[in-house]
Amino acid sequence: MPSKPLGPAVAVVGVVLLAGCLGGLTGDAVGPREYPDRPPTLNEETAAAYVADYEEVYRHNTIVEDPGEGVERIREVVVGAGPVSVSERDDGYEVVVSVGFYYTFGDDGSGQPTGIADGRPYEATYFVNETTTERLGDTL
Repeated sequence: MPSKPLGPAVAVVGVVLLAGCLGGLTGDAVGPREYPDRPPTLNEETAAAYVADYEEVYRHNTIVEDPGEGVERIREVVVGAGPVSVSERDDGYEVVVSVGFYYTFGDDGSGQPTGIADGRPYEATYFVNETTTERLGDTL
């Protein structure tokens, strides 16, 4: 079955901006997040939403676990992912999501971060069915 486009990747920018407004700085370092549960019933819509949520946690945890050389104390991580396409396969769905992200780090002594890192937007591809969530790769 051919891939079904789900809308422009511009929506990811809105998600990232909205998440940034909702995130706020707490002054505490950021830790890893739990991955979402796979939906009980998979179809094109639920698979797309699940994979977008999963990739947001994947990118968040990747940043928190290895922020890069010279980066101390991650303060805020903002990741937005939105579905680009869903292809139904015999045994599940292949989902492509578009992702944008940034994070802040450090502390200038007044509780404000000393740096911000803007990630380059990319697309990630997953295969998902009732028993498997497999990240096939990305364009990062």
